[in-house]
Amino acid sequence: MNSKLLFVVSVITMIFFPKVNSGQAPDLRSASGFAIFTAAGAFDNAGTTIITGDIGSNSASVSGFPPGTIEGIIHTQDAITAQAATDVASAYSDLSSRGGSVIGVTMGSGQTLTPGVYTTGAAAATLNGNLTLDGLGNPDALFIIRIGGAFATGTYSNIILINQASACNVYWQAGGEFDLGDHSIFKGTLIVDGAINLLEGSSLNGRALSTAGAISLHNNNVDFQPSTASDITGTALVCQGQTGVNYSILAIDNATDYVWTLPAGATIATGINTNTIAVNFSSMATSGNITVYGTNACGNGIVSSNYTVTIGQVVPTSPIYHQ
Repeated sequence: MNSKLLFVVSVITMIFFPKVNSGQAPDLRSASGFAIFTAAGAFDNAGTTIITGDIGSNSASVSGFPPGTIEGIIHTQDAITAQAATDVASAYSDLSSRGGSVIGVTMGSGQTLTPGVYTTGAAAATLNGNLTLDGLGNPDALFIIRIGGAFATGTYSNIILINQASACNVYWQAGGEFDLGDHSIFKGTLIVDGAINLLEGSSLNGRALSTAGAISLHNNNVDFQPSTASDITGTALVCQGQTGVNYSILAIDNATDYVWTLPAGATIATGINTNTIAVNFSSMATSGNITVYGTNACGNGIVSSNYTVTIGQVVPTSPIYHQ
């Protein structure tokens, strides 16, 4: 009787609480801070590409910045790129050891995938139209899609994330060149063994890392970390004991949370983890700086400039005080 009951409970658990996180994500180690990187290849940008995160090559210089702009650091042939090259190769090897459910080499066109590991076997693949990744309500849901050869997306293709799927938990492996089609929107971390070409006006919400291949950009947007926080606005001169003082910044692209630091004796009354907060200053609060930065599952953004708050003491007014 007990064994039958246990079987029934197990079946119900699998139906209503499916395991939607298959294994662990590859460890990018030092490469995790790079938005775009190649271990061996030229790196060139044409046009007004905007990148949030570091970029670099371990074998060549980086050109095209400006006119491109970057919220991060450009690394070329230094100790950091040498370590990143090793770590990208390790992550690629890790992904190569994964199994996976076999899927067709023509992806998209309204297709939906749930969390798990997928593979095209030894074949190259293409993606056209929309591909939806459904997190099934789990913000930690992991997607790994392994492509045995080159990988290309069509013009205006799009990766759509629903039900708490996060680009930070989506990984693509390609055993050859990757081409992101004109005006496409792609999401997730790409780890490829070949050239990386982001074609005209395409966007990558994630990373593109190559074990060996040239990087070519054309008027693209690339981000995975939150953007730099804007200047803080609010009240610069307050009194001890004052409450409900508002401070705010512009919404940070790609941020899921906001981390504020306040002067000693100040606390957030409302708005925690948002871009607008109300602050209470205690009777013992002291002058200091307010800062804020955005964060998400991929990492932290750049901290705002200091906003200095001067806190005045409340002068006692009782007759005893004036004697």
